[in-house]
Amino acid sequence: MLVRQQAREHTEWELFKWMICIALASALALGVLTSVAGAADLSKVDREPAPLPSGIDGAAVPIEEPRFEEPPPVADLAIRVWQALELQHGQRYDEAIAAWQAIDLACETTVWKQVALGQAYLATGEIDSAAEVLFDARDLQSDNPIVHYFLGLLRLEQAYVADEWPDAVGPEGTSFVAYKPTDVAPNTKSMYQLTAMMELEEALKLAPDVWADQPLVPADWPTRAALAPTVGDLLLAVSADNFEAKAHNMLSYLYLERGSLETAEGHMDSAARGGLKVVGYVDLGEKYAEAGQHTDAARAYVKAMSHSPSKVEPARKAWENLRDAWQELW
Repeated sequence: MLVRQQAREHTEWELFKWMICIALASALALGVLTSVAGAADLSKVDREPAPLPSGIDGAAVPIEEPRFEEPPPVADLAIRVWQALELQHGQRYDEAIAAWQAIDLACETTVWKQVALGQAYLATGEIDSAAEVLFDARDLQSDNPIVHYFLGLLRLEQAYVADEWPDAVGPEGTSFVAYKPTDVAPNTKSMYQLTAMMELEEALKLAPDVWADQPLVPADWPTRAALAPTVGDLLLAVSADNFEAKAHNMLSYLYLERGSLETAEGHMDSAARGGLKVVGYVDLGEKYAEAGQHTDAARAYVKAMSHSPSKVEPARKAWENLRDAWQELW
């Protein structure tokens, strides 16, 4: 029992000594740290910074804050297309041509840029330029009815300024010993007109394929425009929104000149149903009367009454042809 008590007292004494040693060491360390910190503070206050080495003044420059330039504004394709359409609709064709030439549409709608340029060139009388862009449009999309429609207009413009074959002009005082045609075919008025008829007929055949709501600019491209321009907007700008009725009207005159009176009348009727004022019914009535088809002539004059500003003259001719038709029966 005595031995156990002595061992406990020895352990307590050892712990007490270690506690005293740790306390003295902590106090000593605290004093050293305080003195070092104080010396550092005094060095900040009392010591002057040493001068820079000679010759370094020119090399030392202050660090400027980095400048971040704003990126250039993204070209808003939809708004640029709207601007070109507005210029074209306002018949400011030279400006419209410049605007379209600076626009790059997506592959699937590039053909419509060529159509717009073709119409603008036709309006300004630049036939060669119109032919170039419209032929490019046909290469891009051969089944596009609007392309064929404007190719028909192009051929009519070419027919207007073209000459006919010498033997189709009629008797002249001068006879040609030799005649060398131009290298481009068709190269006569009648051939240009025939090609125009083919193009317009093709436009009518393909007319149901027009997708007026097709966007000219991809829907996923960024834009500030409230609405994206569509093919229908372009058709309105190039005066082709009612191209079917206009094609029928032009074909009626072409067939009328060739004596295909029934076909011409059919195209006139289609143009009238499309909302156009058809003035060709009077000419059609005259052609029917000359051919001795008085009943048909009377019908044409009756139709002319609803499309002519004066009703009296078509009505009179209608009665005259009905009278002649009655007399022929008896």
